Amino acid sequence: MEKVVIIGAGISGLAVAHRLKRLGISSLVLEANSRPGGVIATTRRKGFLFETGPQFPRFPVPLWRLVRELNLDGEFVAGNSAANRYIFRHGQLHPAPFSPMGVIKTRLVGLSSKLRILADPFGYSHPPNREESLAEFIERKFDREILDNLVDPFISTVFLGDASKMGMESAFPALVEWERCKGSLLRGALSARKARRNPSAPIAAAPRSTVHAATRFATNGNENKLHVTEALPALGSFKSGMATLPERLADELGTAVRYNIAVSSIAPTHHGDASATSNWQIYLSDGESISTEHVVLAVPAHVASILLTPGAPQIASLLGGIEYAPICVVSSAYERSAVANTLDGFGFLVPRREGLQTICTFWNSSLFSGRAPEGNVVITTFAGREGFSGVGDLAGDACVRAVDRENSRVLGIRGAPLDREVWKDPRALPQYNVGHALRVREISATLRSLPNLHLAGNYLSGRSIGECVDVANRVAENLHSQLQVPVI
Repeated sequence: MEKVVIIGAGISGLAVAHRLKRLGISSLVLEANSRPGGVIATTRRKGFLFETGPQFPRFPVPLWRLVRELNLDGEFVAGNSAANRYIFRHGQLHPAPFSPMGVIKTRLVGLSSKLRILADPFGYSHPPNREESLAEFIERKFDREILDNLVDPFISTVFLGDASKMGMESAFPALVEWERCKGSLLRGALSARKARRNPSAPIAAAPRSTVHAATRFATNGNENKLHVTEALPALGSFKSGMATLPERLADELGTAVRYNIAVSSIAPTHHGDASATSNWQIYLSDGESISTEHVVLAVPAHVASILLTPGAPQIASLLGGIEYAPICVVSSAYERSAVANTLDGFGFLVPRREGLQTICTFWNSSLFSGRAPEGNVVITTFAGREGFSGVGDLAGDACVRAVDRENSRVLGIRGAPLDREVWKDPRALPQYNVGHALRVREISATLRSLPNLHLAGNYLSGRSIGECVDVANRVAENLHSQLQVPVI
């Protein structure tokens, strides 16, 4: 009988196990693959460093705390938050506007659209009683041109999402709260910023938010300027790539992590009254089973649904209804002389209406040293719009061909890459579409009827690494309180 078994050695599962260990609770982590990290994957080969998962995430407090606990702060390399970002429109790369002056200068939208953005602090609006999609919200507050040319490329990049499906309450609860309480996004942001500086001040506090780089707001000094990027914690990576984090976690956990262990299903073990559950049985694909008092599912929602269907069909159905977006990631190395573009900055984003399969291309070697040998560069493209069969065809190369064709056009690349790494997943990232917030509440309510079952993952309250670590910490602390283990 195990005390705690965690299924999944992605960042969520490893962070739960790490926090439990620091609280004096041992656990067993089961991973179906041969390596830790889940979608966080780094390939190091011939002097090149290819990232096929998160490229350079933000490092908020929970993630920074984990980095320090693992003694990885010396391995951290900061990215330049002010580095140029571009949006590809009408065959050209345009600087992405992140300030009032940037909005005024941009050629991505016309004068009327610019005036609507700049007028937000002086107007008043109120969200409807129903959950809007992001597209409905932007068109109501601003206009279609802003949605297509400014919002869509960032939403596609950060969420792999479709603005016409993404729910405001589900994905951007802070923005809804700001408008509801202050009538303006900027006034709401100012109020939230003031509240962070003065916690005792009465405010309409924004809920725990999944707002990302495309939509977070802050002020700069006393000038009430709008600067998106300055509102977020420092972004960065590690000298040896993002996989450094899960690899160090797994090393620290040692033999508590077991690889190549496939779980086929889990089910509660009832004692007497059928509603009273004290233990869980974990059935492995090789026919063996493991008994545990507590089980933590740190796997994608659709995987958790399969595991729970035999023993807990109601919550399995709710989990199975969470949508995921496909992705094709192509990380390529070139001789510097083969790329005409200066690659000065983060990279470029592509609005959906441009008709390309490319969602975004990051210029990794421009942001961090050590990504490529001298005289070479590494770029990474996320591609695969809805309906593109090249993403679902795991063995085919249609997606790679599309990426090569489009990057050659945009960046002036000549010839084949020196080396590359490709990763495809037809269900890569959960979508916080309209109704997702309600579904999460239903999952939470159903979970209360299943004692000793815990969920951790990026489909709950945030998909960034920092938010996954935050959720994992809360799961571990809840387990600690239930197990009544004295704090060490």
